[in-house]
Amino acid sequence: MKKPSTCFGYLLGVLGSLFLHSAAMAQASTIYVPAEVTGYTEDVIADGVGPVANSTTAAFDRGNGAVRWCLADTTFVNPAGVRPLFALSPTGIVRSRTTPGMYFKLGSSGNPTPSAGRNSLRIDGAGTGTLTLTRPQSCSEVIVLAAEGNGTNSTDKTFTVRFTDGTLQVVPGIIVPDWYGGTITPAIYVRSRVNRGTTPADGVENNNQDPTLYEVHIPLSPTNYTKLVQSVTVFKTLTDPVLNIMAVSLGATCLTAPAPGQTAANNQTICPGGSATISLTGSTIGGNITYQWQSSTDGGVTWTDVAGATTRASLTVQPTVNTSYRVRVACGIQSSFSNVTLVTILPNTATLAYGTPPEVPTFCPQQGTVLPLSFTPMNNASGRFTSSSPGLTVNPTTGALNVATATTGTYTITYTVTAPCPATASTTVNIIRTEASLAYAETVFCRTGSSGAPAFTPAGGTFASTPGLSINASTGVIDLATSTAGTYNITYTSAGLCPASAAASVRIKSDALPVFPNVIVPNSPNARNSSLHLEFPSEVTNYRMFVFNRWGRRLWESTNPNEGWTAESTSGGTYYYRVDYNDCAGRPQTYKGWVDVIK
Repeated sequence: MKKPSTCFGYLLGVLGSLFLHSAAMAQASTIYVPAEVTGYTEDVIADGVGPVANSTTAAFDRGNGAVRWCLADTTFVNPAGVRPLFALSPTGIVRSRTTPGMYFKLGSSGNPTPSAGRNSLRIDGAGTGTLTLTRPQSCSEVIVLAAEGNGTNSTDKTFTVRFTDGTLQVVPGIIVPDWYGGTITPAIYVRSRVNRGTTPADGVENNNQDPTLYEVHIPLSPTNYTKLVQSVTVFKTLTDPVLNIMAVSLGATCLTAPAPGQTAANNQTICPGGSATISLTGSTIGGNITYQWQSSTDGGVTWTDVAGATTRASLTVQPTVNTSYRVRVACGIQSSFSNVTLVTILPNTATLAYGTPPEVPTFCPQQGTVLPLSFTPMNNASGRFTSSSPGLTVNPTTGALNVATATTGTYTITYTVTAPCPATASTTVNIIRTEASLAYAETVFCRTGSSGAPAFTPAGGTFASTPGLSINASTGVIDLATSTAGTYNITYTSAGLCPASAAASVRIKSDALPVFPNVIVPNSPNARNSSLHLEFPSEVTNYRMFVFNRWGRRLWESTNPNEGWTAESTSGGTYYYRVDYNDCAGRPQTYKGWVDVIK
């Protein structure tokens, strides 16, 4: 029992390397294989020597008793020794003149001499007949070699293709042209015929073209491409034409998926508004091949057909987002997909920030150099930074701001890139330059009283000094009495975003407030209590002391700080005094007090 096979499998055995060469060329040409069949009903081809009736069983057409025409092969010689000038090959091979590569094999299966056996499925009038393949095969179309005698070019023929799985495909409305005067897909111009009738006896007719046998195509649905064809049945409804089906060939196209080829873009990265051209190479080509370009914007999860892009021609695209492209190459129901080419949209935006939005960043000269907090695109060789004013210097490559030398003000900093896509970003910064000042009314103080508040700007800062000086951190007032004598540097630091400092130097001398006793006892053995005198006269100048009684009469005066009033000539009681002097800082001072004299 012969094993069913596909047309391709059979073809490899028949054509060998020819098919392999065709496949390597990635051409989607149809491969044709003649089918061995059974079911022919008549012999309409004359062969050998003798009358036509001796080597045929029926005429090709209906004819009449005197004129009944048949075909002949080149071996035929009539009793008069006449041969046709043109005739069929005794091998039974018929190569189509219309379709390259298509050929037919005449005769029944297993018949080594096609002209000698039954070689036509002949249907005279309305009727039906079936040709059965001895080796079922898959294909995309069935082609019969056929013609009609007394034909009408009518669409009365219906062909039914039966498959080995029991399914059918019915193809109605098929035209089979008459063997004379037909123009539809001629397979061979036989150019001669011979008479099976009696008038003239065994006559031979030679022509320039007719009779003609035609290739008649019965296309299959793509869903049936992979099925094995078992038989072909024809049903004819009209009575006049005589139908002759002489051979069957199978066309194999699209039985396997075509080669999808490779896509490549001339620019895989483009700027917004730019375009890329994607080409397809290496795919199967041919009249039966269809192409559909597809795109995907979600990484290949879903694909959409590109409208109008149904050829192998390069596709020019202008996507607005990152988009993948591929091609579906199809032949019938068989299809394959090319590789995916991604076209990436480069950013045409830039960003620049020196602080956290929405606040406008503010910088102080004390910060020296300030780098951008962020900017994009980074590491771009074409990127350049500029400042809106020469009052602020910016490094064109790094964007670093030289705020140490900047002038107070608001500046616009711009970051510009020119490649691969032009983009610009701008932001503003504030530069604040704070100046602080500090000054005391005096620079030298005695350890008496208070220094008073200094003059300083701006308000709201703090004061500090080295240890030994009692200073109010908020007001800058010095408590002289509790401070240690010495020279001090006082620093005032302003508050706010950009603090500034100012310094002042003060000196605290060691003298204290003049001290006088408030009780004296004249002639007391304790010298300290025996007179009214300055006990600590340190750094006192222009000293003058006055003593008054209770009625304001001046009783005594002296300019010697080491000399005191002894009250020797006065009675006991309360007396008043006044001391004028210049203190340690040279400032005039007056001190008043009272003293009790005890006698």
